[in-house]
Amino acid sequence: MPDIPLNLQTLYADLVQDVHGRIAKPASVYRRTLRNIDFLYAKKRVGVVRRDIFVGRADELAAQETARTMQMEMERAEARRVTIIALKAAGMPLPFPEIARVLDALDDAGLLTKTVIVGTAAYQCFPPMIGSTLPSATIMSQDVDIATMSLAIQSDGEAESLEDILKRADPTFTGRMGLRPKDLPSSFRASSGFTVDLLTPVLRRDDPNPMPLKNLKAGAVPLQYLRWLIENPVPIAVLYGAGIPAFVPQPARYAIHKLIIAQKRLVNPQKRQKDLAQAKALIEVLNRRDPYALSDARDAAFAEGKEGWQVPVERSLSELGLDAQFAAV
Repeated sequence: MPDIPLNLQTLYADLVQDVHGRIAKPASVYRRTLRNIDFLYAKKRVGVVRRDIFVGRADELAAQETARTMQMEMERAEARRVTIIALKAAGMPLPFPEIARVLDALDDAGLLTKTVIVGTAAYQCFPPMIGSTLPSATIMSQDVDIATMSLAIQSDGEAESLEDILKRADPTFTGRMGLRPKDLPSSFRASSGFTVDLLTPVLRRDDPNPMPLKNLKAGAVPLQYLRWLIENPVPIAVLYGAGIPAFVPQPARYAIHKLIIAQKRLVNPQKRQKDLAQAKALIEVLNRRDPYALSDARDAAFAEGKEGWQVPVERSLSELGLDAQFAAV
């Protein structure tokens, strides 16, 4: 797994800072006259569609200021596009197109800065953060997992269902029915088989499954260990378009989490092997490049308990033959 050159890591770090510093979503502003009154609109490409957004009357100061901000962000976005093209030309790993379009649609709705990307979609975003490429076999994915701490989460602006938001990435997205007809969908599937799943940490043992996210007309599956995984997430820039601001788990916590989950998936050998492969790849890189982050994550997990935390970690490490290497961290 070759290292990513330091100059590219620095360029990426500057991109993350810039994209998270956005004060508005970039868009091109134009005028439209209706009944002799000038109105301001903004247009932007989102996923596979073009959106036209009403800004306000052209003679209103608030609309003029919003339009100026959008146009200014459009100019900054063009500079970020140049950076992403340079990173791409230098061989920086990029997210799969299906994943990127979904994340673009979620960003347009204002949801990505309120959630944490988990699963393989997050793993795909780790290389520029950890300074190393990862094995291609471990990044294959046909889904995006999004975790939220808030059951009151909603999109920016007008109320929209998650299904409508995802249709901007692929118009064939539909909610998948759960076991009970009245349940809100927690999984959305496109005709290609690509899926988006919503997750949330377990709050109580009697939590309904899924937990309702009424503002999005969706549900979220409550999962054990998820709260620990997404604690203090890391800001990233998804390398698509002009860059998408998002959050992912700390890579070291992600690795430890995969070691735990692998021991809970004894009836799903394919996912289990993928969990172990991702954990192994991250551990080997972090052990070389950021061992203190790895030891801190291990100690934080072990502090949570022995049977549900330390034991599965040690069993997975034994399977991977990493006992001695990990003990030295």
